[in-house]
Amino acid sequence: MESQAARSEGIRSNLEHWKEVQDAGYFETHPCYNGLTEFGGDGEVAMTERFVKLSPETVMAVIGCGYGRESLAFAKRVKRIYGIDVTPTILAKAVRFISERGVTNFHPVLADEYKAKIPDGLDLVFSIVVMQHLTRDLVRDYFMNLGHKLSADGSIVIQFLEDLIDFQPADAELRAYEPSVSWNMRQLVELARETGLQVVEIISIVATPTCMWHWGHFKRA
Repeated sequence: MESQAARSEGIRSNLEHWKEVQDAGYFETHPCYNGLTEFGGDGEVAMTERFVKLSPETVMAVIGCGYGRESLAFAKRVKRIYGIDVTPTILAKAVRFISERGVTNFHPVLADEYKAKIPDGLDLVFSIVVMQHLTRDLVRDYFMNLGHKLSADGSIVIQFLEDLIDFQPADAELRAYEPSVSWNMRQLVELARETGLQVVEIISIVATPTCMWHWGHFKRA
């Protein structure tokens, strides 16, 4: 069985990897983003509202907020949004991107500090296209700690990827550019159980011929 020290070192290495990638201009150079552009976002809000309804009183956190693309769409509909990411550089980009569009309820939080900086009473934790780039231990860390910060009726709505071609039954290998970790539905149920949560619903979508997206809705057990 892997020791706690080894798990902690894996989490640290994963975070350090993403610090380097983000500081190197990840979104500016990634072919899917074409720079810090305002595209999409409303689709992520619509998917989230298939599980939970947003309101002007909603307080939420976004894991891996990046430069703020999805956070902008949510921020227009909620009271307060905490955006978690790994470096001051990417968080500064998010603050600038969102504030330039007249939105002022976004609060940046470094990943190293989220346990202390994000208050209890969250109504929603959201993430998309992030979990597949984190080690399983780091995902569990977020679920455990943010799960404890949920309000009594709070929810976690997060997208996971399942690789239909190169599925790894254990943890996926960290690749040179982007780590790629595949999650199946059984693993999501186990993740919830291990972190004191319960699965409310999972919606699965064939995203490409080689992968599925699992949108999971979790609540406190």
